[in-house]
Amino acid sequence: MAEETWPGIVVRAKIGEDGTVPRSSSSQSPDIIIAPNSEPYQDPSILTDPNNYDKSYPNALNIGRPNYLYVRGKNYTEAELSGHWTLYYAEPNILLYPYLWEDNQLGTSTNNKRPDFTIGAGAIGASTDPFRWIPADVSDHYCMIAISETPDHGNPVAGANNIDSLASVMSNNANIAQRNVQMVRGNKPQQIMDARYNQGEQTATVDLDVRFKNIPTGTHYKVTSGTPLDGEALIKTNEKDADGTTEFDFGVSWTDKTIPAQWSSLFTVELFFKSGGTWPEKGTPQVEIIGKLLLTEDHVLYAIGEVAGTDPETGAMRMTVRGGPVKTVTVGSCGADFFESGPDMFD
Repeated sequence: MAEETWPGIVVRAKIGEDGTVPRSSSSQSPDIIIAPNSEPYQDPSILTDPNNYDKSYPNALNIGRPNYLYVRGKNYTEAELSGHWTLYYAEPNILLYPYLWEDNQLGTSTNNKRPDFTIGAGAIGASTDPFRWIPADVSDHYCMIAISETPDHGNPVAGANNIDSLASVMSNNANIAQRNVQMVRGNKPQQIMDARYNQGEQTATVDLDVRFKNIPTGTHYKVTSGTPLDGEALIKTNEKDADGTTEFDFGVSWTDKTIPAQWSSLFTVELFFKSGGTWPEKGTPQVEIIGKLLLTEDHVLYAIGEVAGTDPETGAMRMTVRGGPVKTVTVGSCGADFFESGPDMFD
């Protein structure tokens, strides 16, 4: 499928997007922004400054205090566009079906749940009247979902209830994005992230990738899901390795998992930092779990998929029964930044 410019307002899934679809989903949208220190930006025009468009803003959410959140988007078309911003919250799920969050719509300080925008051709716009939210304390973190609605492009996931439709929507619509905002739980030096998974109404074959970034050496990790799949719990860990991790960035995965309709579970990621480990010079530890739908030649999304690559167990290229490469399309992800981490945690 050829790339084309999205004919509405683009809310990016990640830095580096250029306004074209299809695109890859991510839980790290740079266009869902939380103002620091529980107060709104005195001059929110900084968010629409082109020099700040590729800036990464912190995603720390203040539990029990007012938070001021902004949605940003860019008009890649040649015409002025008007519409409304909408913002929702959800408890973390790798696959964010709309029934999990469509009743959780946020409003501004005047409870306006659909603040207006008008954005000129090629310009950047933002919800300068921010959304306001005092989140309740939870055992894990929240995910924010933002949509830029124009007359021709409303909520693209309305009614999506199976993994095929969710994959298609998230790949072919650029007016929706999500960002996980992390409230890390656990006692130092242990850090914990929870991420739910709900398969929805359709059985499908899926890869589940766990990506670790900025992890200090010597760390032990464990990723678990206790709900049996094919009769077994899902566990990835390096606890038997006495020396722990040796790289800052790495990943583990479950591949070719046929997940039945309505299967659901809670994945837990635990990090155990070791005193004396080497920490990266920049960046806090991050973890992201990514769900990828596997595609063969007869799937409607095959043309826009990315080649799945080699099997992590055998090293062989993953091929379909017809002899073509297996492809994947990202359906959803859930991640966390561990803000409280650092070498001084052992002091």
